[in-house]
Amino acid sequence: MGMNVGLNEYTLAIITTDQNIKNIGGCPVFYADDSKDLQNKAMLMAKCVSGMVHEIDKGTLIVVKH
Repeated sequence: MGMNVGLNEYTLAIITTDQNIKNIGGCPVFYADDSKDLQNKAMLMAKCVSGMVHEIDKGTLIVVKH
């Protein structure tokens, strides 16, 4: 009966080159200038929080905690 209760997975940040994406759900949105900046910001954020980076769309990445 070892049930795993609690919050185990959550989105920590959205990194995007799309300036039209706005913060509506409480998750912070970080804007990148280009693809290289997008990758750099996502990887640095993921390292800081021990998270993983996932591509949602071309030009938009999320950092999640699994």
